[in-house]
Amino acid sequence: MKISLALAALAVLSSPAIAGGPTMVADDPMPAAAPDPVAVHDWSGPYAGLSYGRISGDYEEVFGFASDYSSGSAVGAFVGYNVQRGQIVYGGELSYSSVSDVALEAGGGDDTLDSLLDLRGRIGYSVGKALIYGAVGYSRGEWTINSTGGGTLSGSSLGVGVDVAVSQRMFVGLDYTSRRMDGTLDSFSGGGAFDVESTTTNSVSLRVGLSF
Repeated sequence: MKISLALAALAVLSSPAIAGGPTMVADDPMPAAAPDPVAVHDWSGPYAGLSYGRISGDYEEVFGFASDYSSGSAVGAFVGYNVQRGQIVYGGELSYSSVSDVALEAGGGDDTLDSLLDLRGRIGYSVGKALIYGAVGYSRGEWTINSTGGGTLSGSSLGVGVDVAVSQRMFVGLDYTSRRMDGTLDSFSGGGAFDVESTTTNSVSLRVGLSF
């Protein structure tokens, strides 16, 4: 019995906590390396490019005639200039589009939208290689009425879009713009003027451009 008690006491005294032996402590985990910040593309400076889009909308005259457009296409070119401050990008852009196959559905096919001119300011936010932007501006549309008349309608535009850099100089983009225009047109060349209360002209365009 005494021998058993002595052995038990010896075992307790020989443990690391009592005998002053080393106590193993796990190493603190190494902190994870912070991810590298995403590089922001440089959008500053002039740019130019080409676009292809689809057109839709509606038309209403003061005396009550109204119609939707038949959907058509627009091929255009644009130039602009960007100023960049950190990730904020702003600037101006001028574009011209030649429009095809856009006619009033209730007009017999000879009331057509022929071209669009857009001058707008843009402001956006650069995320990596993408520039997400909004735009506001002034638009003009050239019309042909009854094959021989026509004229110009003008008004405001609102747009949103995204450009994505595919190289240091080249970018591709997608743009949506809605225009509200009004004015006076001629039914025939030299006479028959009438007022257009409003037109809504929407475009969805693919863009390819170069920065300089």
